[in-house]
Amino acid sequence: MMTAKKLLNKNNPENTIARVVFHNSFNEEYECAGVLMREKKDLIRVAFGAKNDKMVDYLDIKRSDIKSIDIINSSNIKRLY
Repeated sequence: MMTAKKLLNKNNPENTIARVVFHNSFNEEYECAGVLMREKKDLIRVAFGAKNDKMVDYLDIKRSDIKSIDIINSSNIKRLY
């Protein structure tokens, strides 16, 4: 289980990109990467897509289900053509 370490800095104008490894209730492991949108004591919200400035695809992940969270530096993100 992950501790409730603060990862989201609302004063930063750049998106916080996170890679999250987590498990479900059947202990199946999943991995996702997206923009960290919300951070509470017991959960985080990771968004994947937006349309007209509104979030349309996201996951709310319980902190108790998270195995690891890595913040990805935006300079490491490459554009695919």
